Amino acid sequence: MMIENGICLICGTKFIPDENGRCSYCEAEKAAAKKYREEHPESIAITAENYFSPEMQIAYMGSSQYKAFCKCESAAMAEIRGEYVRPKTTALLVGSYVDAYFEGSLPLFKAQNPDLFKRDGSLKSEFVQAEEIINRLEQDELYMLLMSGKKQVIKTGLIAGVPFKIKIDCLLDSGAVKTIIERFPETAPIFGMGDGAIVDQKIMKDMEDIYNEDEGCRQNFVEYWGHDTQGAIYQYIESNMLPFILAVGTKEKEATDMAALYIDDQDLAAKLAEVEEMAPRFQEIKEGKIEPVRCEHCAHCRQTKKLKTIINYKAVNI
Repeated sequence: MMIENGICLICGTKFIPDENGRCSYCEAEKAAAKKYREEHPESIAITAENYFSPEMQIAYMGSSQYKAFCKCESAAMAEIRGEYVRPKTTALLVGSYVDAYFEGSLPLFKAQNPDLFKRDGSLKSEFVQAEEIINRLEQDELYMLLMSGKKQVIKTGLIAGVPFKIKIDCLLDSGAVKTIIERFPETAPIFGMGDGAIVDQKIMKDMEDIYNEDEGCRQNFVEYWGHDTQGAIYQYIESNMLPFILAVGTKEKEATDMAALYIDDQDLAAKLAEVEEMAPRFQEIKEGKIEPVRCEHCAHCRQTKKLKTIINYKAVNI
């Protein structure tokens, strides 16, 4: 049980035990999630094929949608309505290529993305590099053990009364964890009770710190891209308090780098508290109860910007 100084580290509230000695707030959330699933049987119909459909994007919040709302509420709503589509960049497609290989859907991915190929039918250079990344990652025993579990596991639940959906890249069971610990004993503390683990694959440009203009400082890439927020959502919805691990590979041309990273439960609990605070507001925006706020900096806000006055040039970028 995760308790420190009288605070439940799972939900971040004062620990008040129920009749079974469990956190009463956490148990109430689980009961609410169960009731929601019973009252909304359509949630069972979520599949890999319709996971990103407009209907599911409206019905559920996911980690990507939540992070989009954090950046710009107006852009997030425009994307949900189909009014704004994020451009597919080559960098994103390279990452998706590697992801598709590890989840076993690469033939379908190739069929859906003819732009991967040159006129002669061979792969473009960027995707030849994707193949090289795959080959490098496959050479590493620990990396491949981390990617050996059940792929693309879809689950739903409630966070602060808001319906969430998740798709886990790789869900390890106790047997897989046991194998990892036997081969790499120093990993044992990361896996706790050894019941399993949530593994999310990330194919990154590199693992260097990134400058965050909003914060005015450089951040670890995990924090900059909100992977810790994703981990908090995944761990809570999965509901077994499994460790959250990132299996990282990089797209550096000289040589692919890789890492197996974990985010500790206290950091995940802190991020979950932020989600619990903000998700209800974002849900009200989705339901049309309150108006979304524009950030006035993103591509969507620039595309839809309307001049209303004339300002002093010195006020630009203030």
